[in-house]
Amino acid sequence: MGFKKIDVKEINGFKLGNAENQSAGTGCTVIISEQGAVAGVDIRGGGPATRETDLLKSENTVQAINAVVLSGGSAFGLESGSGVMKYLEDKGVGFKVGERNIPIVTQASLYDLEVGSGDLRPDCEMGVQACINAYDGIFDHGNYGAGTGASVGKFYGMERAMKSSLGTFACSDGILEVGAITAVNAFGDVYNGNNNIIAGLLSKEKDYIKGSISVMKNHVHGEGGPEAPDIRDPFKNNEVNTTVKLDDAEVVDLADDNQHYDVSVEEREPVSNAQETNTQTSVVSRTNDVDKSEIDEIESKIEELRAELENNLESHNAVHGVATVEDESEYETIPVEEMGYDVPFNTTLSCLITNAKLTKTQANKLASILHDGFARAIKPVHGTLDGDAIFVMTTNQVEVNFDAFAALATDIMQYSVIDGALAATDAYGLKASRSIISK
Repeated sequence: MGFKKIDVKEINGFKLGNAENQSAGTGCTVIISEQGAVAGVDIRGGGPATRETDLLKSENTVQAINAVVLSGGSAFGLESGSGVMKYLEDKGVGFKVGERNIPIVTQASLYDLEVGSGDLRPDCEMGVQACINAYDGIFDHGNYGAGTGASVGKFYGMERAMKSSLGTFACSDGILEVGAITAVNAFGDVYNGNNNIIAGLLSKEKDYIKGSISVMKNHVHGEGGPEAPDIRDPFKNNEVNTTVKLDDAEVVDLADDNQHYDVSVEEREPVSNAQETNTQTSVVSRTNDVDKSEIDEIESKIEELRAELENNLESHNAVHGVATVEDESEYETIPVEEMGYDVPFNTTLSCLITNAKLTKTQANKLASILHDGFARAIKPVHGTLDGDAIFVMTTNQVEVNFDAFAALATDIMQYSVIDGALAATDAYGLKASRSIISK
């Protein structure tokens, strides 16, 4: 039968809605289950802003929830969840307590206050509007809902960040349905399935995606050192051992074009076993019967390997769309106060929806496993100033092998993050992936 991609709105038992303030650069997304969905959550980032996530712990009483809200506005945006509660209460949806229905609404918010207007955040009214849109079927990915003000690549703050958005991905085999809705607002960069950066930290000139990992390695001590070049020649920077020792001769550096071999090997003593296994240099053993043709053959092979490495470096540049920095004097020195790692402009939020049969404990375990999907697509991920959270909601209808289902769901989570980068459009002075990649 096989799985085919479907629109996430086609998954039965859920209503999806967005509401946003485009000029303010913020919004919220609601995923509603009127009948109640078995749910779990796993929060990995160090700076979460959440509502009612404790009730999802496996040992706690409530077994089903009515809505997950993903919003912007940081902790201020949690107010939108109250609007969702009010709307659902008016609909008669919720956990029965005496004569009342209490809608069970969980939520997580991301930080988007540095785009648009930080004084306008998702509120009760916006939460109500998201519900109205959910019942009217108004939902789309891209710069909508919780993804309205989302961005990525913020090691140097917002100046060199890129626009991201709300991503979705879903599939079905005609029986099982599973999909993810993800607001991608990461400190790090987004990578596609081929491990190429598609959104993240821009170059100083903002003309290509530089990426965060190599830059961050130069700041491991927290000091404002030089910005890393994009691709370094490992021979030039002494990162590859290029020395060869022939018997007792002086060490020869193959990366030094001005150094030549002394090929008068007939007077050399054979090397000892200890010399042959020296781990500090690459040792080539020679006996007195070695002639110059063998040395020439070794030199030829070394040149071939070096040429292959240089070609690989050039191919890497072409694939990633980056330039090679040749002159260290061109490296950019970044003052500590200009680094962006001390400001909380982050948090990626997601909700996986499905009809797979899961217990509450399994839903929590699945939410934990799904962070692997984040880790595949976002690097670095789960930082101290990220509030990364993944919710799981299921209508509990289709028997599944849990481990097999978790593997499938993790792929879907990864693809929803990628979609969050590719669906974005330029906004608030931030370039989106499509603007950079299409050049």
